[in-house]
Amino acid sequence: MRIVTLNTWKNEGHYATRLRLMAEGLATLDPDVVCLQEAFSAKGFDTAATLGMSLGLHVAAQPARAKPRRTPEGWIESTSGLALLSRTPVTDTFRITLSSDPRDGERIAQLARLAPDILVLNLHLTHLSAASPVRARQLAEALDGARSWDGQLIVAGDLNAAADAPELAILEGHLDPNAPGTLQGPRADRARTGPAIDHVALLRPGRWRIARRFNALDQPDTDGWFASDHAAVVADLVCD
Repeated sequence: MRIVTLNTWKNEGHYATRLRLMAEGLATLDPDVVCLQEAFSAKGFDTAATLGMSLGLHVAAQPARAKPRRTPEGWIESTSGLALLSRTPVTDTFRITLSSDPRDGERIAQLARLAPDILVLNLHLTHLSAASPVRARQLAEALDGARSWDGQLIVAGDLNAAADAPELAILEGHLDPNAPGTLQGPRADRARTGPAIDHVALLRPGRWRIARRFNALDQPDTDGWFASDHAAVVADLVCD
């Protein structure tokens, strides 16, 4: 089973170009499940639906963080939430409301069952640099929301913290401390680097294990555009 997580960067940058690059890059990866964060949706725009249709995957979206955002046609009411793309229909899904910081706004988690013995928790924790206690609380709340659901638990998304950050201590031993950076864009001429803040972890014992993790969608096109300002993180799961 191949899991991909990608922060899609709302509708920033050259959105149409990036959407095409995301579709092409994800198609090459041929994932079974894609966890999207900052999935932009507004009248005439829908990142998750567009990618789902392009890839032939089912879509389960949880809109959040409603606000006006700028488009080439002007300001438009929109959301920037979480979404799951899956090879099989997601029939069991749940929205978890998380604590938030007034400077940041609404944060949620998306919990879904992928198979009888495996769940996925899609996350986008607060980006505020001084909010590590809030991030720790959000993570704990999300995990608590999944506590009563049986099965191994995939935690995937933009956690906005490095693997060794104190606020991610609850995931100690499940993250890759040597993961390459996942910040990159928006363009090659303004590329930046940083520690990996997008992660995939597998919690609870069971028949699945992560065989490898790697970054993808981390190269610019010929015009210098990246698919997003984050690289995708890919995790391949195998059964023992």
